[in-house]
Amino acid sequence: MDSATATDCADWRGTGIVSGVTTNSTILARSGATSLTAALRQILACGPDEVHAQILSEADEQAFLQATALAALDPRIRVKIPFVTSQGRSRAALIRRVREAGVRVNVTVCTSRAELYAALSLAPEYLSILWCRTRDAGEEPAAVVRAIATRRSLTGSATKLVIGSIREPADVTAALDSPCDIVTVPPAVLDKWLVSPRSVEMARQFAMDAAGLDA
Repeated sequence: MDSATATDCADWRGTGIVSGVTTNSTILARSGATSLTAALRQILACGPDEVHAQILSEADEQAFLQATALAALDPRIRVKIPFVTSQGRSRAALIRRVREAGVRVNVTVCTSRAELYAALSLAPEYLSILWCRTRDAGEEPAAVVRAIATRRSLTGSATKLVIGSIREPADVTAALDSPCDIVTVPPAVLDKWLVSPRSVEMARQFAMDAAGLDA
C-alpha cells in the first residue's frame, strides 16, 4: 500500500490483503506529515511485514547517512533511492555504496527501459517500475515489466520487481497480470478495485433469503 498514515496501515493490515507499506516525500507531504522518522515509527507499530521509505536528500553524503539511519530504525525497513536526482544526475554510485553498507535498497524513479536495465545491473533487492509514469513517458508499462522480468531471468538476478504509480482500479489488475513480485496501491484505489456491483447484488439476495431462516 502507498501511504504515510498509521490509520491506513492498521485498517488494511487487518484485512490480510496488504502486507507492507511504501512511502515517499510526496505521499508524506500530502498526508500532512512533518517528520519521516515519526511517520515510519507509527506505521511500523501497525505490524507491516515491510516498509519501503525513501531518502529525502539529493546530496550524496547526506543521502548515504539518511539511508543507513533509516535501515537502522527497524529490520523491516527497505530504503528507496531515486535512480536520478532532480537535476538528472545518476545516483548509481550512491546506490552501490548503500548496498555495500548492507542496506536493503529499492531503486525507484525509473521511467524508461534504459534506466531500469541500468538499475537492474546494480542488483538492488527491489526495483520499482512506475506503471502510470512509464505510460506517461510513452512506453507500454506491461511490455516494460515483461522486458525487465526477462532480463532479470537471463542474468539470474534476485531483484524483486515492484510496481508502483497505480492510479485506477484497472491498473491494479493489469499490474497483477504482469510478471512482478509486488504491487503497491493507494488506499482509495484499493477501495474501488475491490467493489463489484454483481457481488454486492448477490450478497443482498443471500441476506434477504437468510432473514427468514434459523441457524
